[in-house]
Amino acid sequence: MMGRCLGVMMALLIVSTLVAVPRHATAAITCDQVTYLLIPCIGYGVFGGTVAPTCCTGIKTLEAAAKTAQDRRKKCECIKEGAARIPGLNYDRVNEIPAKCGTTCPYKLTPDVDCSKVN
Repeated sequence: MMGRCLGVMMALLIVSTLVAVPRHATAAITCDQVTYLLIPCIGYGVFGGTVAPTCCTGIKTLEAAAKTAQDRRKKCECIKEGAARIPGLNYDRVNEIPAKCGTTCPYKLTPDVDCSKVN
């Protein structure tokens, strides 16, 4: 019985992971995907220290998935909304993350960033 329960839980975990990760570039980005990919970045954004390798992987995956201007605007909105819900988030630290991961961000994340202007 325990083995069967564990098997069901593993299957659910695999399915939820596949649903959360973008499967192809033509799909529109969702806030669930953005959240899933950027959760590893929260620790650095709040506490500083070292940027987790999984944070950089998430940023690069999200960057690759944002193929259209619409995707990039949606990604910006999701990040902006998510960041606003994190107590103690340091926006200066958050804006350092792309460079620490070897990439760039075309806008500075602030509580009032205008995501409609993202191209």
